[in-house]
Amino acid sequence: MDSHDLAEATTGLASRVNNLAVLATGDDSRTLMEQQDELAELAMAAIKQDLDAESASYKSAMSALNDATQFIGDADKKISNISKGISLVTNAINAVKKVVGA
Repeated sequence: MDSHDLAEATTGLASRVNNLAVLATGDDSRTLMEQQDELAELAMAAIKQDLDAESASYKSAMSALNDATQFIGDADKKISNISKGISLVTNAINAVKKVVGA
């Protein structure tokens, strides 16, 4: 079940990143689309594993995912500091990679 919680949070962030990518332009949009693809792959990796929700890396990943998700929100309007959003998503990706061993 713990694998599914991480996978769900990762997929949720991927969806929000996609919404933000649609609103962005140029390099920012391309970076966000690449991040969305990477998040989708990490969600699939998480589903396949039995993860320990009590481990520090798991808790760190969930925190990073939540931080990025909250910052981006529903991406129903253009975020003024898109570079911060990209940075938070990068942090979340790196944290999830540590958990799933990617």
